[in-house]
Amino acid sequence: MKSLFQEAIMLLKEKKSFSFATIINQDGSAPRSAGSKMLILPERIVETIGGGAMEADVIRQARESVYTNHEPIIKFYDLSPNEAANSGFICGGNCEVLIAYIDGQNSNNLKVFTEAQKAEIEGKKAWFVYVVNISENAIHPFQLCLSVKGEGLIGDFYGSEKFRENLIFNPIRIAIHGETQDGVRYIVDPIHTGGTMYLFGGGHVSLEVAKLAKRLEFRVVVIDDREEYANAKRFEDCEAVVIDDFNHIPEFSINGNSYILIITRGHLHDKTVLSWALSKEPFYIGMIGSLSKRDTIYQKLEEVGYEKKCLEKVHSPIGLAIGAETPAEIAISIMAEIIKERTKKE
Repeated sequence: MKSLFQEAIMLLKEKKSFSFATIINQDGSAPRSAGSKMLILPERIVETIGGGAMEADVIRQARESVYTNHEPIIKFYDLSPNEAANSGFICGGNCEVLIAYIDGQNSNNLKVFTEAQKAEIEGKKAWFVYVVNISENAIHPFQLCLSVKGEGLIGDFYGSEKFRENLIFNPIRIAIHGETQDGVRYIVDPIHTGGTMYLFGGGHVSLEVAKLAKRLEFRVVVIDDREEYANAKRFEDCEAVVIDDFNHIPEFSINGNSYILIITRGHLHDKTVLSWALSKEPFYIGMIGSLSKRDTIYQKLEEVGYEKKCLEKVHSPIGLAIGAETPAEIAISIMAEIIKERTKKE
């Protein structure tokens, strides 16, 4: 299954148009949070903004109105209990959804989605910019841009110079407060990225970790020297890399948004992979195993020159102490720790 950005890029390369729905505001309990997105085509949808009656109405609006007349809609949904009986929206909060037409003939849209995917993969700070003018006979009813920290504004922008500067240098302020000027609404939507997880070892625990990580919007890369363990069929929606041996690890793009998990079979290659990982600068390194196994590996690495303070950065034994025993339970403990550390970073 392709990611939403991959699907959008594929469609735009084929010059196919689609409707793009985003939750731009959310208060209280709602099916999904602000920033959730979906693509809507006449024959199918990609991703979800929560399902149920709200999503069904968004899809109807997209197909019957937006996809036909190309004008954006901002729809408010009251999901409070008072409205539940009449609307079918039973979550208890409310939200606003932007439904916009993305023209497949406009090369600007392909450029914006391509750069958005790049920012997501590389962990760059980036924000979608939606400029919505729903006044009658508006020349530019909807504009789509991307603001990337340190790189400026990507895409065509027809608006005031004041807002252009804000969108380049201070998009967070607009994201928090929202801005409207002369009937034009400027909406800033941060691109959330779970990061890239590098799973060394394709065994039972890694399989369970990968399932959870994908649900938490991580890009997952599985590395093993056994093709029967590192393959797309076993690790659905993940990238599988088969290496000759763990002494020759490829040059992956490790950065501050990377998570390295060392779970090789029988701990056979854990020391080798940990040595490699310590030469990189990921956000997180975790290694599975007992305290005694960890201490043995650390001792051997110290003997060849690794400093103790460097080893103290490693999360080992990996995962929160919740009494996990099965591969699924261990995976939950691992992902719980990663969520905790990621939240600290954010």
